Amino acid sequence: MDSENDILNTRKIKNKAGLHLFNLVGFEVRLDPSWFILALLVCWTLAAGYFPFYFPKLTTFTYWLMAIAGAIGLFLSIVLHELCHSLVGRYYGIPIGGITLFIFGGIAHMNDMPPNPKSEFFMAIAGPLFSIAFAFILFYLFHMGIYLHWQTAITGVIQYLAMINLVVGIFNLLPGFPLDGGRVFRSLLWWWKDDVKWATDIACKGGKFFGYLLMGFGIAQFILGALIAGIWMFVLGFFIERISKMSYKELLIRQIFADESIRKYVKTDVVAVKPDMSLDELSEHYFYRYYHSFYPVVDKEKLVGCISLNDIKKHDKQTWSSLTVRDVMQDCSSSAVIDVETAAMKVLQKMSTENIRRILVTDNGKLYGMITLEDMTDIISLRTSLEE
Repeated sequence: MDSENDILNTRKIKNKAGLHLFNLVGFEVRLDPSWFILALLVCWTLAAGYFPFYFPKLTTFTYWLMAIAGAIGLFLSIVLHELCHSLVGRYYGIPIGGITLFIFGGIAHMNDMPPNPKSEFFMAIAGPLFSIAFAFILFYLFHMGIYLHWQTAITGVIQYLAMINLVVGIFNLLPGFPLDGGRVFRSLLWWWKDDVKWATDIACKGGKFFGYLLMGFGIAQFILGALIAGIWMFVLGFFIERISKMSYKELLIRQIFADESIRKYVKTDVVAVKPDMSLDELSEHYFYRYYHSFYPVVDKEKLVGCISLNDIKKHDKQTWSSLTVRDVMQDCSSSAVIDVETAAMKVLQKMSTENIRRILVTDNGKLYGMITLEDMTDIISLRTSLEE
């Protein structure tokens, strides 16, 4: 469907979500569980409606074989569509976190924005151009198959794949986020005025317009009796409308944290404990006083470990007076400790993609402070509301 930034992915498809399928020219291809819903709908629609209507007098078994082949062909078409995005992105130095297929198509995960309008234009246009070109190749194969008297089941699947690739290519050229056409549109506006924020705002408004339009068509189809098509179109429109809103906020987030280290946002009043403290002291003076479930362990200002409520609960209370924090503390996960000069945007991406809610911040090995996902969310909420 499109290429997408992974910033606040608490809801969106994540780089590591779903089932790992294979690696394709250096890109990991994954399958989100929602894809199976699409596959079932495609198979049922093809076997019960599309193929019997356009290619009558075949057996039910044949129609289902054609439907399965069509679904597999659609799967491969979307992978190749997203691969084109990914290859162009890699050419321009844009880090790509892999490809994920989900209920509305596919996503080539961009870990950063395109650096300029040119790179965004060519990366965005690559997918639709492939789909349209592939459609014409398949149409040629279809007509060649008719001329050479190939079996109807084969030409039928080829005709369907030609049609669906053409639809995917043209639909994705609509000038609204998050569609590829919206990114093409933004790149042109960005090039024209050299203002990516303004260009994104206009392209996202286009996405919201097309989203509302699809929802309206979906409601109309539902009323006219096309229940499944109506529901599908409404949900797709809702998805486009929601993502278009999120895309503009993502840009604001990038601009908020641009060229800033995490130092500016760290809370330095962190309650830490000493390693030679007994578990009895820890329980009485820290857990029952501050009611935190987690504490960093500091020795001469150096971060030496972490201890949580679960760590001490593994030991019988009768032993707490003889056990020290050093005896039961754990190494702080390397993914949950960062340097104070780390880019704020990198920290936010790390939290969202690795599902980390709390990160300790150090300065030359010394504990400097802590930042939580809630802190970052509050900062984003306040500043985006002021800058929208």
